[in-house]
Amino acid sequence: MNPASLSSVLSPRTPCSLHALSILALYYMQALREEVVLLSTRIAKMGNLLHSTVQYNKHSSK
Repeated sequence: MNPASLSSVLSPRTPCSLHALSILALYYMQALREEVVLLSTRIAKMGNLLHSTVQYNKHSSK
């Protein structure tokens, strides 16, 4: 079944622009979620680097 005909069957009064807007919102939310994952991964890597640097400095100062 054609997605366009499916949307007209499900909601005959809903304009196409609203359907397109909802798809854009879904894409935006997915991109935002990926950015959050990338940012948290970057923060975790920086934390690991900082932790290993501190550990290295503790051992080298003895």
